[in-house]
Amino acid sequence: MMNYGLSGLRVLLVEDEPLLAWELELALASAGAIVVGPASTLQSAFALAREEGLAAAVIDYRLGQDEAAPLAALLYEQGIPFIIHTGHGTTGNVPWVSAPVVRKPANPDRIVQILEALVGRQAEQLQPAAISGQSG
Repeated sequence: MMNYGLSGLRVLLVEDEPLLAWELELALASAGAIVVGPASTLQSAFALAREEGLAAAVIDYRLGQDEAAPLAALLYEQGIPFIIHTGHGTTGNVPWVSAPVVRKPANPDRIVQILEALVGRQAEQLQPAAISGQSG
């Protein structure tokens, strides 16, 4: 598998704990990502998630009293790969259940590695369709 990295890619960061948001922002930026956010509320996360050109996202599942399930559903519908970074659980029986769930506390570099793999996997899946002209 090729390593596409995050260089130049716009990555949405949703995290309501300031220290974690800062650590993740630094790790993503060090990997070359253009960090969109961090958003600390579901409302601000939705506004940022509607921006054009997002390549991936890291979302905290619980933002204050809100759960990020609607945000995850929006990202899933838009075809944007994402990681759920949470100290809590997530709701089952959702279409985006295949998104990686990383339990807090987690090393920010590990989050970056998982995100790079997700973005690389998506690029590899898109590549054959673009080359052959088939939709897939």
